[in-house]
Amino acid sequence: MILSMVNRKYVESLGHTVVQSVRTGIAAIEAAKKHNPDIILMDIRIEGEMDGIEAMEEIRKFSNAGVIYLTGNSEPATKARAEQTSMLAFCIKPISLDDLKTVLDPLK
Repeated sequence: MILSMVNRKYVESLGHTVVQSVRTGIAAIEAAKKHNPDIILMDIRIEGEMDGIEAMEEIRKFSNAGVIYLTGNSEPATKARAEQTSMLAFCIKPISLDDLKTVLDPLK
């Protein structure tokens, strides 16, 4: 929860608007339908039965939003799964403001 708040502050300080923060894959899918975001910061390890990559696979059925994955898992198999969702970036936690700036600045 604390990391989520820090990431929100980082994103906002870089000039982006956070429309919603959620904790589960189902909630992420619903939020993407409701808000139609340009960019999604998705943790791979989330609450519920699906992980962040599975949630993005569902979101991809109706959205082309850019996705930046945040994860503590640097295994090649996990990154390969994430790449199947046309990700913008795969960031290993903890991330810094500079890490997010590097990914988000070109998207402005």
